[in-house]
Amino acid sequence: MNTKDLAYFNDLISQKSFSKVAQNFGVSQPTITMAIKRLEADFGAPLVIRDRVHNAIHVTPSGEQLAVHAKVILRELDLAHQEIINLTQNRLVLGLPPIIENYYFPKVSARLAAAGLLDSLETVEGGSIWLRQAVRNGQVDMTLLGSVEPLAYQDLVAEEFDRQPFCIYVSAEHRLAQRKRIYFNELRGEDFVFFNSNFIHNTAFTQLTRRNHFQPKIVFRSNDMHVLMKLVAENIGVAFLTKIIDQPAENVVRLDLLDPEPPEFITSIVYRTNHLLTPQQAQLRQILHEALDQSKTNF
Repeated sequence: MNTKDLAYFNDLISQKSFSKVAQNFGVSQPTITMAIKRLEADFGAPLVIRDRVHNAIHVTPSGEQLAVHAKVILRELDLAHQEIINLTQNRLVLGLPPIIENYYFPKVSARLAAAGLLDSLETVEGGSIWLRQAVRNGQVDMTLLGSVEPLAYQDLVAEEFDRQPFCIYVSAEHRLAQRKRIYFNELRGEDFVFFNSNFIHNTAFTQLTRRNHFQPKIVFRSNDMHVLMKLVAENIGVAFLTKIIDQPAENVVRLDLLDPEPPEFITSIVYRTNHLLTPQQAQLRQILHEALDQSKTNF
């Protein structure tokens, strides 16, 4: 079977048009027609029916079944291509959310340098939600991820190594600055500065706002933690961030939450279940565990 035929078929299921598929792949329409006929011959069943009267295409039950498998097969082929490219180019691609990178990666870098892995390591930065998908589609070999619940996915291995609380950060001039601990519902009516939606902080924040029955007023969003902290220092708004962020400036105060069972920032090492780790990737995983599991006792 020609895997290109599967790619044509997969696109035909989406486009419902032979001409559009031909245009997308830069081939002639008869090429697409012959590919579908080859697949139908291979599987001994009609996959699509062309309704020339209404200029429409109907997918048969056999075609619908094949479409499910075609998506999986094509995705696995894409992953195999990406993994082999990384292997032949001696690349180690590690995903790092910004806060996790700032706090945990310095604890790891010296060991990676001593093992001779730092030169071949390529880091990709992004929010935990985006990086979770990036490890699935092969953009990264392995990633550190933040979550508010222990990660459990059939297609991903998640090895938890730390848990830290979320806190509130306010300006030294804020009315709550003299407090050490507060309840989240005391922030009702406050202006917030916050991350964009790709960060796991949004999930924890939504949990608390729903639990306390109020809609937060977010006056500014950014992916740059340092920008958010500067706005907090200027008393533009308060921030909801994990405790592992860089030590705040002198004019920023951190407040612990008194809420019962508040969400936690859980950090894990994540890679694909069906990904065979190369010797370098296995060594990277081992170093991450050695450094991060040990540093946890020093928090």
